[in-house]
Amino acid sequence: MNGDNLYGNIIKICGSKNISIDTEIIESYSKDLSFFPEKAPICVIWPSSTKKVEKIVKLANSLKFSIIPISSDAGPRHHGDTIPHKDNCVVLDLSKMKKILKIDGKNRVIMIEPGVTFGDIIPKLKKKGLKIMLPLHPRASKSVLASALEREPVTLPRYMWDSSDPLLCTEVIFGTGDLFRTGTAAGPGTIKQQEKAGIAQVNPMGPTQFSPFRVIQGAQGSLGIVTWVTIKLEMKPSIQKVYHLQSNNLQELLNFQQDLLKYRLCDELLILNNLNLACLVKQSLQEINELAKKLKKWNLIYVLAGRGKLANDKIEYLEGDIGDILKEKGLDISKNKRIISDVDILHFLGQADTNPWRLRLKGGYQDIFFISNLEKIPNFVSMVEKQFPNDLGIYIQGINQGTSYHCEFDIFYDPNIVESSNNLKNKFLEMCTALMDAGAFFNRPYGLWAKKVFERHADSTRIALKKVKSIFDPNNILNPGVLCFDD
Repeated sequence: MNGDNLYGNIIKICGSKNISIDTEIIESYSKDLSFFPEKAPICVIWPSSTKKVEKIVKLANSLKFSIIPISSDAGPRHHGDTIPHKDNCVVLDLSKMKKILKIDGKNRVIMIEPGVTFGDIIPKLKKKGLKIMLPLHPRASKSVLASALEREPVTLPRYMWDSSDPLLCTEVIFGTGDLFRTGTAAGPGTIKQQEKAGIAQVNPMGPTQFSPFRVIQGAQGSLGIVTWVTIKLEMKPSIQKVYHLQSNNLQELLNFQQDLLKYRLCDELLILNNLNLACLVKQSLQEINELAKKLKKWNLIYVLAGRGKLANDKIEYLEGDIGDILKEKGLDISKNKRIISDVDILHFLGQADTNPWRLRLKGGYQDIFFISNLEKIPNFVSMVEKQFPNDLGIYIQGINQGTSYHCEFDIFYDPNIVESSNNLKNKFLEMCTALMDAGAFFNRPYGLWAKKVFERHADSTRIALKKVKSIFDPNNILNPGVLCFDD
């Protein structure tokens, strides 16, 4: 491919200020915190509108170069899905597309472009009495759109009715260069006409019997580039009451959590081991280690929330119902020593993080995460703790009304120690493989473990996925090398 031809055409589309071949900039987009080797893109492009993205995708099909779409220019990026794996790639950085297109309090929905971050959106929604369903203490510079597309678990499982929540409608440019809208946004009428008629883009299903948002979500940018989404909101509570239950017995907390989920008695609800909870609350290595020693090994946190005139009455009856469950299970919250303040807990549950909490302990981490049923969690915990007895953070999050659980193991290490990184890579892959063989469902197959995941699928599944890829991205221009499309 003629480089001058590429640059000349991109400049016509985006302008000379929105393309870079600067060595330092190129290097920052050529690597992340994953184990993938560094690979430089040809250039970095910053489009500012859907039309420009559409033209670039069509140009890529014409000139046969590949596109790595990313939503936020601020790192750290981690899972190997936003760096080149092949030659002849450009990075399409969508961070300049950062408009909040609509906040609809009546229908509890927000429409945003890819560059809108959690740091941008949380304070704006707070002023309007609204809140977004957050993953656990997200990075302030993390794209809200990307988080929803990646299916990151949220800490409010009672509001998660479908595995796709909180994602609703999308506007996507497929690898063919065709623009498409999903769900209610597909029509009839344009978005402006729908708004004039009082229609909100809140139903993700369709058009007709086809729900393409399910294909786009989790595809790591390999089928289409999403230029806006609508996302579900909730009303901001007027009262919140925090409970922190500690135990050295994981099973009793899991059983209690299951009952809280079954009856939908609380808003935020999660289990953390002492190290991950300390990382969320403290900043320095010394403070983290000191707090982790004071805490019991397992920590269940739940928040009761009330809204409006009857907020206090709601809290009162919820406490009564939960008290009955605690009595039945022989648990006593009053014996828990108050080590962490409610303010600190509500901060990491409701705010974005300017200092990524998983990097505070050692400066680097690798995470293994998958979905499990309740019964298998203790066995998975035992397996990972045996392989990584030290510097291991654990996070267990109920999802989909408690029908399944997100299990996450954060392995903290110093990435500047080369020998440590090399040893960890082999142990990391061995552990992922062992967990798969034991029944862990890796529903978000990133990076090095993606190949292991698809090896365990039937040939018919891989063939079907490749057919989908050939329909939406026939020239394989979007994020080549991810998932199973290049096997």
